[in-house]
Amino acid sequence: MKLFKKMRGGLSCDDVMEVLQSYLDGETDTETARKVASHLDECTDCDLESSVYQNIRVSLSTNKAPIDPVVLDSLRQFGERVSRGEID
Repeated sequence: MKLFKKMRGGLSCDDVMEVLQSYLDGETDTETARKVASHLDECTDCDLESSVYQNIRVSLSTNKAPIDPVVLDSLRQFGERVSRGEID
């Protein structure tokens, strides 16, 4: 079982994983964004997860072919299972 760290006065890794995609999409409020950014600055595990999401986004955005919605949904579900620690 993965230990979820909690940074002083901030969010735990579990908290960050719940809002990471929204944070990367710019959909979180200012306070949440500040806390997530602070956590990512100090937590190498969550920062790595953030980098993976960002790389996937860049890869998908540079792909000119239409993306099958079923494939995209499967990828999203996989990412969610990884973030919950169900897949190492």
